[in-house]
Amino acid sequence: MLSLESTGSRMANLARQHLYFGRFFELDEIIEAIEKVTAEELQSIAGEFFQTPRLALTALGNLDGEKFGDLEC
Repeated sequence: MLSLESTGSRMANLARQHLYFGRFFELDEIIEAIEKVTAEELQSIAGEFFQTPRLALTALGNLDGEKFGDLEC
């Protein structure tokens, strides 16, 4: 919702909706669709995308011997 506050962001959002979907979504319609998502659906999607063999880690800074899985820094 905050991204719709500036004129440029609003226009970019409308253009994106038109190009991708061929129609414009009202803010209430977007909020309603977000609120329909269940915890179970979220868990299912997370399980699909966040699998250990597919994860990567980037760390920057003093890690003071932190351990990430089998990797100790």
